[in-house]
Amino acid sequence: MATTLITAAEVVRGGIARPTPADVALDATLIAPHIAPAEYRWVLPTLTEAFYNTLTAEKGTSTAFSTTSYQALWDEHLKTVCAEAALYEAAPFIVIQAGSNGLYLNNNEYGQNAGIEGLKFYQDTLRGRIEVNTRRMRDWLCTCAAALPGFSSTAAGCPEEDCAPDLPGDLYSTFGIVI
Repeated sequence: MATTLITAAEVVRGGIARPTPADVALDATLIAPHIAPAEYRWVLPTLTEAFYNTLTAEKGTSTAFSTTSYQALWDEHLKTVCAEAALYEAAPFIVIQAGSNGLYLNNNEYGQNAGIEGLKFYQDTLRGRIEVNTRRMRDWLCTCAAALPGFSSTAAGCPEEDCAPDLPGDLYSTFGIVI
């Protein structure tokens, strides 16, 4: 039984990290250990633990859901939030690695490591996107609650007049600009 919604392969090949599959540039083994903590931190609070467990059991090791409404949630919101959260949590461990010589910035012959400032910028940008996409997902969940077997709208805090109001600067955050 799968214990997370997204796999490392889906993160690197799903077009989230960059428009085309990134499995050439990103090592899935560096992302895999950070998926469960990422989903626990960023996804579980929005979905509720019971619904998260329902979705995890439904998806299993597949790349798709058999329930149409679950697949719509995955395609429109959840896959992106899970992938961005996994990248956010994995980023420090990709930029800074541990070896026999201690902690070091990972450099290679094909590019230069962005360093700590680049890491901070990347995480700030990802965090902004995660927050916006999580609010969008929560709005969608509140609107579509009746069509989602196993989702408790009251447990998730729905309905509210405006389930997740837009914050100033959301437009910029969705484009990856941190203000």
